[in-house]
Order: sequence, then structure tokens, then C-alpha cells
Amino acid sequence: MKALSVENLCVKADNRHLIENITFSVEEGRIAAIIGPNGAGKTTLIKAIIGLIPYQTGSVSLFGHPFRHKNSHTRVGYVPQRLEFDRTFPLTVSELLGFTVPPIYSFPFHGKGKERKYTDRLLETVGALDLRDRNIGSLSGGELQRVMIARAIINEPGILFLDEAASGVDIKGQERFYDLVMRLNKEKGLTVILISHDLNVVYRFADDVLCLNRRLVCTGSPENTLTNEVIKTVYGEMMGAYIHSCNEHD
Repeated sequence: MKALSVENLCVKADNRHLIENITFSVEEGRIAAIIGPNGAGKTTLIKAIIGLIPYQTGSVSLFGHPFRHKNSHTRVGYVPQRLEFDRTFPLTVSELLGFTVPPIYSFPFHGKGKERKYTDRLLETVGALDLRDRNIGSLSGGELQRVMIARAIINEPGILFLDEAASGVDIKGQERFYDLVMRLNKEKGLTVILISHDLNVVYRFADDVLCLNRRLVCTGSPENTLTNEVIKTVYGEMMGAYIHSCNEHD
């Protein structure tokens, strides 16, 4: 079954195409990576798919239903590239998750105990149970990203969108982050759409890759798609920063 189908999607701003005629699909349970240079429209594409910005033409379907289908939003998780917030604001991890706990577990209908058990189980899933009483402003980049994953899957979505969610995290933290994403994919059958500039991440974790430069340049498996010629087409003069990572897998 297709988790995501995008047909002829176009987004414009100031009479200029940010993305143009994008068509692709992702099968349920797959990890798909979107790559492309800065300004290629990667974030625009994800935001248009999940309804954060409007698109002028095209259509989006999730699990066989148009995105505006009444159940679509409950099946989508999203972790942005950056989370802007006041680090001095007195909010704990548990309190942050409590704002989005599904009604079946939430206070006051079922009491604080049931809500706490649910958020604790969620934090344990992402390896962050020890962070539940920490103020979010005190978390490291890697710790915050694990909490944001927990927040993104709190409604048990079928598909998770990650917009360079591990950027700004050290190498070891990035490895833990993507290992967690892969585990959620394997254990829960979670479909994942991620943006990454790191071709090593794409080769290691992605089943499919979408090469974007305002238009869709190509799609396929990383091994068959990411040739030197494709990288040159996608990145142009910036290809030198990426070609070494690709050659490591030739």
C-alpha cells in the first residue's frame, strides 16, 4: 500500500516556482530520503505535503485518502529542522508531551496516572525516560531531538517527516538519532520521509532516495540512483562537497 502519493505538486511565491510538477509515491514501511542543494525546495515540499503551506496545483494522498480526509492529520508526525522556543520558560519534558497526549489517555478524563504512564512509555521507546522531569531548555541537541521524536509519534502516526532533524547534533548523537528512527521503522512499521545533506546517512538508512532541485531529478534506491552524474545534475557547482561520500559506496 502507498503511504504517500504526490501528484504534480507546485508551490509558488512571488510568481516564482519553489517546486514544480513534483510526482512520486512512497510505499508503506519504507524510509525515503529527499536530497538536494540549499534552495532546492526540500523543506517547501514537506511543508506543502503536510499542509503547513499552500500549494497552487497538484494533490497529496496519505494511505489512499486525500490529505484533507478527516483522519489524515492523526496519521502524520513531523520533526522540524529547528525548534524555536524560550529556553528560560519553565516547561518540563513531561509537560510538553502532556499538551499533545491523545484524548484516550489525557487528564482529566482518565486521570494524571494514565497520562503519565503513556508519556513514560513513549519516552522509554525513544530512550529518554530519564529526561521526563528535565526542563526543555536544559536539554542538549541530541536529547531535545529524542524528545521531539516522542512528541511526533505521540498520536501513533503511520508516517513521520523529518526535516534535517539531526542538524546541529554531534556525530555520535546523529548516529543514535538515526538508529532510533530505523528501530521505529522496523518495530512499528513507521514510514519515514527524511531530508538529509549527508549521503552517508542516505546510503545507510534509506530504502529510496528522491533527488530534488525544484523539480524531481530522479528517484530510486540510493545504490542505483546516486551516480556521480546524478549528483552533478542535482548539486551543480556544489557537487564537490558530496561526491566523496558517494564514491565511498561505489
